[in-house]
Amino acid sequence: MQPASAQGYPTRPVHLYVPYPAGGPNDVIARLLGQEMSKSLGQQIVIENRPGGSGNIAIEALGRTAPDGYTIALPAMAYATNPSLFSKVGYSFDQFAPVSIVTKGPLVLVVHPSLGVKSVKELIDLAKSKPGKLDYGSGGNGSSLHLAAEMFKQQAGVDIQHIPYKGTNDLISDLLTGRVPIAFMSPLIAQTHVKDGKLIALGVTSPQRSQSWPDTPTVAEAGVPGYAVEAWYAVIAPKGTPKDVVETLNKEIAKAVQSPVVKEKFAALGNESVGSSVAEAEKYIADEADRWGKVLKAAGIRAD
Repeated sequence: MQPASAQGYPTRPVHLYVPYPAGGPNDVIARLLGQEMSKSLGQQIVIENRPGGSGNIAIEALGRTAPDGYTIALPAMAYATNPSLFSKVGYSFDQFAPVSIVTKGPLVLVVHPSLGVKSVKELIDLAKSKPGKLDYGSGGNGSSLHLAAEMFKQQAGVDIQHIPYKGTNDLISDLLTGRVPIAFMSPLIAQTHVKDGKLIALGVTSPQRSQSWPDTPTVAEAGVPGYAVEAWYAVIAPKGTPKDVVETLNKEIAKAVQSPVVKEKFAALGNESVGSSVAEAEKYIADEADRWGKVLKAAGIRAD
């Protein structure tokens, strides 16, 4: 069978693999994107949730599909970090063609009020006065919340101890009681608890202040120069997908993420629309894989 080309593409529904369960940020972003792209493509974008393996299962499945543009995936940051995190993963980057960086957004560094700190600098000072005595939580070993904290430890020069949870819901329960007093959280989850005064937001992890959190300083400006972590989501296709099909998908993604309804809903998640070029997506993912590989090696973090 000959590979598809952009001429007449797509002539049938396009399947979009999501590496995480329904209801999470990855799934919400995929559905927003799919709904908008379906309108202009004239074909349905079928969302297929394939959770498991820290995001690896969906990517491995994509690697076994035909490179015809009818099966794509929307991985998150774990796509770039898992090859360094696990001793063995069932995919390699050269199996895939990046299509676009869809959206990016910061995490939020939060603390429980009982910790008695109200700024990043105060947290750093407290941690340095009690090396190894303060705990931070994450949604799991190797999660974006864990990696953001490890980079913070390295760049701020503090020794805080990791408490991994089985998921964000378990983490939140202990964070709200102060059992674990420090965490990096998604803006969507942190927002309500910060507004209610149950948590204090010390900083956002993006290079610039977030439009959704304009009064919260970046971690970099608040005490850790050069610190930057963004949760990102990209569309990838199997390697060998015809260039014109990749370009068609890239243009449709760019159009979709700039639509007012998608921009507004991304903002509600704490994210900003990107819609990068293919070349920008390739470079960004390669840079992220390299950067986080160094962080993981320096911290001695493995997931298995």
